Amino acid sequence: MNEFNRLINRSNYLIVQEYLEYLLSVRNRNKKSVERYRFWLRRVLLWAMEHSLETADQIKPPFVQYINELELATESKKKIIETTRSFFKWAKLYHHRPYARLPAYWIEDLTPPRLPCGTNLEYVTLENALAIARLKIDRSNLALWRDQAMSALLFLSGARAGAATSLPIKAVHLQVEYPNIEQKPSLGVSTKNKQSATTFLHHIPELLEGIHAWDEYVRKNCPPEYPWYAPIQQNWGDQRLSNLKPGENRITALNRRLKILDSAAGLPHKSPHKYRHGYAIYGLQHCQTMAQYHALSRNLMHANIAITDERYVHLEEMERGKLLGQISNHPCQSPEDDLQGLLTKLDRNDLHRAITIAAGLLVKR
Repeated sequence: MNEFNRLINRSNYLIVQEYLEYLLSVRNRNKKSVERYRFWLRRVLLWAMEHSLETADQIKPPFVQYINELELATESKKKIIETTRSFFKWAKLYHHRPYARLPAYWIEDLTPPRLPCGTNLEYVTLENALAIARLKIDRSNLALWRDQAMSALLFLSGARAGAATSLPIKAVHLQVEYPNIEQKPSLGVSTKNKQSATTFLHHIPELLEGIHAWDEYVRKNCPPEYPWYAPIQQNWGDQRLSNLKPGENRITALNRRLKILDSAAGLPHKSPHKYRHGYAIYGLQHCQTMAQYHALSRNLMHANIAITDERYVHLEEMERGKLLGQISNHPCQSPEDDLQGLLTKLDRNDLHRAITIAAGLLVKR
C-alpha cells in the first residue's frame, strides 16, 4: 500500500482516547500528565496504522523494535514503551472480549531499554547552588532577589517546578525545628498526579539563610494565600509586588529567570528540574542508614523506593567504590570496643548494677 494512503485505524484512536479519559476522570491524573501520555501513545498509533491494536502481537516490526529504531532519547523510548504497556494492560481489563486473544505475555514483554551504565545525570551541585546564593543582589531588584531565593528553595526542597511556583506563603514553614513545605493541592499547589505531602528541606544553613529574608519580606507585604514565588510588576525600572493573578506559564518563566542567575554566577544553565536531581543526589550522598534512604524517597514523593533506585542508579555506581573503600579503611571493632560502647550507654544506676554482676561472675570463676 502506498505510504501516503495509509491511515490510522479509527478504532485504535478511539480506544486510546478512552484510556486517556480514564486516566483523567478515574485515576485522577492531572491534565498536563495526560497530555504527556497522549504524546507518548501517539507512537503506538503510528506503529499500528491501519492494523487493529487487538492484533498487536502480529504487527511487524514488533513494537519495541520499532521504537528502538527511532532517533529518540533513551529516556523518551522508555516512557513510550512503559505507557504503551500500561495502555494494553488496561485494554485487557476493560475491553476483555476484543482483546482476549492478545497474549498477556506479549504485553509483559514490552520492555523499555535500560539507560546506559555510563549515563551521567545532569544536576545542580551544592557548589552551584551556593554560588548563586552568594551573588550580591540589590534588593530593590525584587525579581532577581525572588529568583535567588527560589533557586535555594528548589535545591533544599527537591520540589518540582510546578509545585514550587504555585506554593502559597502559608505552605512554606521555615521558622520551625524541621523546615518544610506543604505540597498539597488543597492549598492550591500544583503537584504531579495531584499527590499531597509535607516535604522537608535539607539542613544547609547558608542556603536556608538565603531564603529566610525573602520569606520574611513576602509575609510582611502579602496575604498567606499569595504565591511565595511572587509575581513582580515593573514600571520604568521600579519593581513592586503585583496584585495580578500569576500567569499560566510560570515554569517557563522560572527557567528563563534561572538562566539569568546562572549567567551572573558564571555557570552553565540548568533547568528547574536539575535542582530536583541535585536535591536527590545530595541526599543520597549523605544517607547513612536505610531509614534515611526511605525518608529521602518519600520526600521526593516517589510512590516507592524502587523508583528512587531506578532514577538514581548511576549514583550507586559512582559511590560504590568509595563506600567499599570506607569499609576497608575502618578498623574492625574488637569485642572490647563493643563492650565499651555498650557500657557508655548505661545510666549511673545500671552501670553500678553491671559492676556488681561482673564482680559476682569473677568470684565464681
